[in-house]
Amino acid sequence: MIASAAQALGQMFDRSFRGVLWLGVGCTIGLFVALLIVLQWAVGYMPDFGSSIVQGTIHIVASFLLLVVFVFMGAPIAQLFASIFLDRVADAVEQRYYPSIARGQGAGLTGGLVAGLMFTAVSLVLNLLALPLHFALPLIGTIIVLIINGYLTGRTYFELAALRHMKAPEARQLRRAHRVRLFMGGALISVLAMIPFVNFVVPVFGAAMMTHEYQKLSKG
Repeated sequence: MIASAAQALGQMFDRSFRGVLWLGVGCTIGLFVALLIVLQWAVGYMPDFGSSIVQGTIHIVASFLLLVVFVFMGAPIAQLFASIFLDRVADAVEQRYYPSIARGQGAGLTGGLVAGLMFTAVSLVLNLLALPLHFALPLIGTIIVLIINGYLTGRTYFELAALRHMKAPEARQLRRAHRVRLFMGGALISVLAMIPFVNFVVPVFGAAMMTHEYQKLSKG
């Protein structure tokens, strides 16, 4: 896992990654800007009852909610962009490190995209359900969310990489055979996705790392 992370990090700023890296950064920034605009619009329609204190409180709460989304929704957002960009990232990784391995008869681009969006939807729902735990039980809640995201992120990234070369049942079987290792990789990606600004490049890093993991584990 460490070797795969190091290889992914070493390729992050290669020319082959440059386009998709900037695209991922742009899309992530665009999403948060859109959330900020929607939040500001919603705040403008909330009643302040003619009180500057109420108005100030509303703005503080709105800013806090945006920060919460920015930090704790990082993993589902990273998974969303992984489903969009993984194919291009995996192509670049495999051309550099595994040029002799042809792409197999997997799920195809459409199948991988659908699978990625389904994983993202499940992750988003579970993260929203677990979000109150961050406030009710700060430390325990964070650990629970990290466990959830470690599992879901590891599953999403690895199976999307595997689906380029094999059918869904085979991809699931391979993932289950290495579930602990892939959970640790998913937890690493999830933690990085919670760090502001670092989360801009996490989808590309995670996709590259799990492409290496697939290539190594499929041979074992």
